[in-house]
Amino acid sequence: MKIMMIVLSILFLGLLASCTSKTKEPSPTSQNAQSQSQESSNEQGHHRDLDQKETWTCSMHPQMRKDKPGQCPICGMNLVKVEKEEQEIKSSRDPMSQAPENHISFSLSPLKQQMIGVKLGVVEKKPLFKSIRAAGRLAFDPELYTAQNEYAEALKQLEQVKDSALPDVRHSAQKMVHSAKLRLKILGLSDQQIARIDTSEGSNSNLLIHKPGEQVWIYAEIYEMDLPQIHSGQAAEITAGFLSGKTLVGKVASVDRVINPATRTAKARILVKEATTLLRPESYVDVMILSPLGEQVSVPFDAVLDTGKESWVFIVDDQNRFYPQLVTVKYQAGDEIAIGSGLKGGEKIVTSANFLIDSESRLKWVSQAQTTGGKSAPACPKAQHWDVPMSMCMPD
Repeated sequence: MKIMMIVLSILFLGLLASCTSKTKEPSPTSQNAQSQSQESSNEQGHHRDLDQKETWTCSMHPQMRKDKPGQCPICGMNLVKVEKEEQEIKSSRDPMSQAPENHISFSLSPLKQQMIGVKLGVVEKKPLFKSIRAAGRLAFDPELYTAQNEYAEALKQLEQVKDSALPDVRHSAQKMVHSAKLRLKILGLSDQQIARIDTSEGSNSNLLIHKPGEQVWIYAEIYEMDLPQIHSGQAAEITAGFLSGKTLVGKVASVDRVINPATRTAKARILVKEATTLLRPESYVDVMILSPLGEQVSVPFDAVLDTGKESWVFIVDDQNRFYPQLVTVKYQAGDEIAIGSGLKGGEKIVTSANFLIDSESRLKWVSQAQTTGGKSAPACPKAQHWDVPMSMCMPD
């Protein structure tokens, strides 16, 4: 009986061990899940290694990329480490269609900005004034003086015959007035000036030789490109070496309608009232006319980079990222540039060290092209490489 109990106990223990073993054995699905989890973990570790992998490049030859420090095989310079922030080229505001050719946005820490002397400014919308400078001379104009007298005389003749019973006489006097008036217009006088010729205000004997205290006429030669900004009534300042530092103040009275084909200029007539200084006819003077341009989107002159083909500035956001932005230039007003398109008021831009920032943008573009499969440098013959600064193939 005891033997029988022992045998049953052994059989029961064996059965219990077998069941326990089957319960712990993993299923095929569980094995696959564990395998995929392991592979995912390995893959994440691989990407983490790539992200943490250091990259070294040459400042002069950014196409050279190494995973450890050393020397550039082209120029022998020591390789420099590429900072992680410089490798990030994605941005929410990076519209490459608005960037100049071969440029890209990039990040630059405040410390590095300070080291290279970067200064920032703000795009402003404000009234601008353009100072137009021109060569001038004191008027000595017998032709205009004679034409004015002829017009005044024609007016007197018309007044005398206006009640004549002969229509031909009245018609002839009217034609004389019209012809004299047309000649004055060709010589550059406005309708308002012509209307004043028969009054004491319009007496212009000073077109010949003036006396101290009389009004003086200054003729300024305005270049064709500046003519749209010149209008009657604008203030003008006249200076000259013989004035001993004095400045005469006048106003633009009229501008010629016809351009001189030899000089490509038109004559602006400036009236200076009560010139107390004795001035000699035909003396040369310097003229500055202040022309209002209205409210414009403006930036400092030094903020704009211009190749003749393209103009651009660098916009900076709150994350210290620099964006090359194409702009259209309307005109220059002293130390300010009026922008037609590409910027809006309140944007932060680079106003100093632009050439260094521009060089950095170009280098980053080349670096990205070499590392991201983007637009690459032109192919060179064997044993040569493309040199970015020289823009040509150079021997290795």
